[in-house]
Amino acid sequence: MDTVLTRTRITETFLAWEDRQEGRYEFNGRDIVPMTGGTVAHQEIVFNLRLLLGSLLSGLPFRALHEMRLRIGSQIRYPDVLVSAEPLDQTTRTLTDAVAIFEVLSADTATTDRVEKPIDYAAIPSLRTYVLLEQTTIGATVLHREPGGDWMATALTAGTIHLPGLGVSLPLTDLYRGLTFG
Repeated sequence: MDTVLTRTRITETFLAWEDRQEGRYEFNGRDIVPMTGGTVAHQEIVFNLRLLLGSLLSGLPFRALHEMRLRIGSQIRYPDVLVSAEPLDQTTRTLTDAVAIFEVLSADTATTDRVEKPIDYAAIPSLRTYVLLEQTTIGATVLHREPGGDWMATALTAGTIHLPGLGVSLPLTDLYRGLTFG
């Protein structure tokens, strides 16, 4: 049997199963991974990011969404925040594109976010920026690429995250507003 067809059937079966569950689950092409709740810092960073992106993207043909299901081939991911240019209707449950993706790192997910997801997300032709935000200190790892190109990484502890393709920039201090680190 064709491997692509088999993976597609498995992914469709997973999506139908997940739609009946109370919680959310990612599917990495092999395993079903339950999504757990985050810390207060995680929630604050995601809230600040979503609020800032919503304001900056207002009137532009992009939409910032929080924890929206994203299909990448046979895999299903739930980025903390993503920006989509895809025309969406209010009943959409699964996206297939993103221009920017943001993950807030935690001890439980850092390896997956740093190692597996850049490989997974590289399969999204429209994706220009993948941002990994620390939650125990102010800091970001920003991966940019030109369409069809390789990831280029920049580490920031201050300054601004520039989002090519969107024409907006995010001051790092605004993403960590309300949080203190000792």
